[in-house]
Amino acid sequence: MASKYSCNLVQDLLPLYRDNVCGDESRAIVEEHLRECAECSHILEQLNGSKIEQSLSLEAGAVLKNHKKKEKRISAIYGLVTAGILLIPVIVCLICNLAIGHALDWFFIVLSSLLIVASITVVPMLANEMRFLKAAGCCTASTLILLLTCCIYTHGDWFFVAAVPVIFGVSLLVMPAVLWQIPLPDALKNRKTLCVILWDVMWLLAMLAVCCIYVGGDWFLTASVPVIFGLSVLLMPIIIHQIPLPKPLLNQKALLVMVWDTLWLYGIMFSSAKYGGEFYWHNSLLITTWCLLLPWSIFVIIRYLRLHPFTKAGLIILITGVFTATINDVIRLILLPKGATNAPSILCADLFNWNGYPQTDANVRLLTLIGSVVIGVMLFCFGFFAGKRNNKVEK
Repeated sequence: MASKYSCNLVQDLLPLYRDNVCGDESRAIVEEHLRECAECSHILEQLNGSKIEQSLSLEAGAVLKNHKKKEKRISAIYGLVTAGILLIPVIVCLICNLAIGHALDWFFIVLSSLLIVASITVVPMLANEMRFLKAAGCCTASTLILLLTCCIYTHGDWFFVAAVPVIFGVSLLVMPAVLWQIPLPDALKNRKTLCVILWDVMWLLAMLAVCCIYVGGDWFLTASVPVIFGLSVLLMPIIIHQIPLPKPLLNQKALLVMVWDTLWLYGIMFSSAKYGGEFYWHNSLLITTWCLLLPWSIFVIIRYLRLHPFTKAGLIILITGVFTATINDVIRLILLPKGATNAPSILCADLFNWNGYPQTDANVRLLTLIGSVVIGVMLFCFGFFAGKRNNKVEK
């Protein structure tokens, strides 16, 4: 029995019927027709099995693959043409160099210079993947070849003094992008920042070592220890969050940073002791230790004392004010020759006399001391009573 509706009409409605987006009347028409038409039922089965979609997906993949091959072919052609153009000055320089009897001396300088141009033009065109990584590597290698060629041509011994800083400078710019493109072991995949920091620090220290050896100096430790200390102050909080730590130290990262920076600060004194002698070593040790009392006191108050925030603020203001008011007198006392005496200048303060620098300085430090004591005691008391009130409410 012939169907009331044509197959063409029903086949147009099949995608809507399959996706359940057609109206009730259209759905009734399709279902009535499918009960009578085997061909349309077979087409619906194909749609439900996604055979057509799979066929379209395969066809789209083939089109994209052919397009990618076409792009690679065009890039390769452009790369070869560029390489051919770069060969022209090479051939001209070769002929001129031989013609004037220079036996290919400065020809290699021109050749290595053109290698740098080729590394940033030809290599990206010919590379199929990781173009930036390959171009950066070729450009760095070409630059080193140029430096080596110039060093040999001038009969110099400065190649490493120039090469290591070049690698260090390129690393600062390129290494983050390189690590994001190269495969890394599982232990380093989430520690790329740590890898970049350690790589750059290694080349920075290598640069200092090469320069020290080149000038015949003995100042490598004197220069490298302060560099490590300065970098630690900035980068150690980042590093400590990326390195694995034993369980007892997982909640002591701030303490580890403080201890690390303190040790390297004392390391500066050890590395510089031979330049200052016993007087320098004795005085610097005392002054540094006294100055470290302030940051360590603030750290302990904030991190370990279980007090009300206002109480902590009061203690910090009080300690900071006392330290600021007395630091000049402490340093002066440390630097005094043996047997000499000198009363603290803050005792000479006279708030009714502001003539001259020493008197003004003493007055300012006295006001600092008074202000910090008043504010610190007020905050301490406020935090103390507020903490008591909170404890009562909790109970």
